[in-house]
Amino acid sequence: MLSKGMDDGWDMAELLCARLCHDLSGAIGVAAAGAELLEDGPYDKDTARLVVTSCAGATARLKFLRAAFSPASRPQSAGAVEDLARAYLDAVSQGLVLDWRVEDVPLAADQARLLLNMILLARDALPRGGTVAVTWNESTGTRRVAAMGTPAVLPEEAHAPLFHGTKPEGPRAAQALLTRNLALRTGATLAASLENGLLALIVTS
Repeated sequence: MLSKGMDDGWDMAELLCARLCHDLSGAIGVAAAGAELLEDGPYDKDTARLVVTSCAGATARLKFLRAAFSPASRPQSAGAVEDLARAYLDAVSQGLVLDWRVEDVPLAADQARLLLNMILLARDALPRGGTVAVTWNESTGTRRVAAMGTPAVLPEEAHAPLFHGTKPEGPRAAQALLTRNLALRTGATLAASLENGLLALIVTS
C-alpha cells in the first residue's frame, strides 16, 4: 500500500506535473512550429489558423488539468464541468465524443474533481477515439463514466494504483491514484468493468 511519507507526496506531485506537461507539450509545440513558419515567409492564413487552434487547445487542456489536479474548495456547476470536459476532449482528439447525462445541480468540490479525473481515465482508455459517456445523478446514486471504443482498455500501469493504492510508477499511474484518493475522500470507492469494448468506471458508496 502507498505510505503517507513526504517523499511519496513529492513523487506524486512530480508525476502529476509530468502528466500535465506531457498533455500540453504537443499543442504548444505545434503553435511554436506555426509561429516559425509565419516568421520565415509571407503571411499564410492556414498557418495562422493552425497557431490559433493549437493555442486554444493548449488553453483548454490547461484549464481542465488545473481543475482536475488542483485543490478546490467551492462547488462547481454541472454546466461548468461539462464545458471543461468537452473542450478538453475536443482539444486532445477529433475522434472523441462526450455523451453527457448529468443532473443539473452543483457538484461538491471533491465530486467535481473526481468526475474530471474519471473522464481523464476514460480518455486514456480510448487511444483510437470513441465515446466518453458520463452518467452522474446524486439523487439516484448513479455515478458512472464509461469509455466506449476499439479498444477500450485501462492502461496497465493504472490498475494497481487505482484499485489497490500502490505507489505509482508513472504519470498515468499517479493520476489514477489521485482518482482513487478523491473517491475515498468522498466516502466512496471505485470499481471497473470491461466487456464488449466498453470500460465502465463506477463510484460505489
